[in-house]
Amino acid sequence: DAYKGWQAQTTECLVLAELTSPHLVVALNKVDMFPEKEREERLKEAEQKVRRRLAKSRFPNALMVGVSACIGGEKVAAATTTSRRR
Repeated sequence: DAYKGWQAQTTECLVLAELTSPHLVVALNKVDMFPEKEREERLKEAEQKVRRRLAKSRFPNALMVGVSACIGGEKVAAATTTSRRR
């Protein structure tokens, strides 16, 4: 979660990946939660934090991808959904 940062389930996923997979792709989700003007910089910060956590794992050079379920942010998606119901 790029917005909230490293969480307990992230550690659990890393442990499972180290036991079962030779490769890892990290999805930094919820990047739409960052203000658009800050998004690129905040995403870089999130990646750096994850890299520090991965440094001593089997995946120090894992590919990282910023992803979002909403284009334009959740508030825009919620407003669009609400207007469609009318």
